[in-house]
Amino acid sequence: MGLEQFSLMDALYLTVTTVSTVGYGDVVAKTLQGRIFTIILILFGVGSAFYVFTSIFQVILEGKLRDLFGRRGMERRIDKLSGHIIVCGAGRVGNVVMERLQQEKEQFIVIDQDTAIWQGLVDRGILAIQGDATLDSVLLKAGVERARGIITTIAHDAENVYVTLTARNLNRDPSFSIVARANRSEAIEKLKRSGATNVISPEIMGGRQMATAMTKPAIVDLMDNVFYNEELHLDIAEIRISPTSSLVGTRLAVCGIKEQYDSLIVGIHRGGVLLTHVSGGETIQTGDILLVIGHRERLRELSKLGGGSR
Repeated sequence: MGLEQFSLMDALYLTVTTVSTVGYGDVVAKTLQGRIFTIILILFGVGSAFYVFTSIFQVILEGKLRDLFGRRGMERRIDKLSGHIIVCGAGRVGNVVMERLQQEKEQFIVIDQDTAIWQGLVDRGILAIQGDATLDSVLLKAGVERARGIITTIAHDAENVYVTLTARNLNRDPSFSIVARANRSEAIEKLKRSGATNVISPEIMGGRQMATAMTKPAIVDLMDNVFYNEELHLDIAEIRISPTSSLVGTRLAVCGIKEQYDSLIVGIHRGGVLLTHVSGGETIQTGDILLVIGHRERLRELSKLGGGSR
């Protein structure tokens, strides 16, 4: 107004068009009503555009940052793990495995190639890696050298064989356990030759359990209650006998497990052989794994005598 001797309306009009970077253009509003409309249009237009672009940028930026920091945070947590379990495949069988591991309060990592499945696992707070479990780099990223074992539940037998071979090659510790899924009966022997500690066929086991449920329903009810009924408080534990355990050298008849802990020894795993017909005269040795049925709290107490349990 001072420099050009413009009216208030003219000065306001030029200021708005300048600040908004809209510019004057060759065609300009001539009437007072036209200029007022143009001012309102510029202000609301630029404001709306700024809001829309800011919102889009914010969504993109926050999503990428969340994804970036989420991945890095998860990678740091995975790097700190030791003695954990790696689950390969998060399909129907894999989900059942995860549920059971969560019930047992075991530390585990899941590997799956599918982006949507991986994101779903992350949203549920489960440690997960997106990648191909048959690759050395992916298993190393999951800490296979530090892991206690690996469970491969992939739907294709060939991939399970490949995972088993790769995992056994990367972790040659004799105590490193590999549990593999076999979809066809002919794959069972191949998986064992590849280095699998245990091979499980869901179809075969499911068929056996269905037949048992028909012919011996009481036994199925008992096993379901022992393994899956949290209210029953019964469980089967593996009591590992360490060299420093007070049980070493004692006979089963006088070890006091039944009397003091109200638990029953149903078998002994010794040197890779399962002994199921154990008498009271059997002597407990270093390295034995006692298979014991009892109440969970008593089994936890008993594990201290052995030096460790599962």
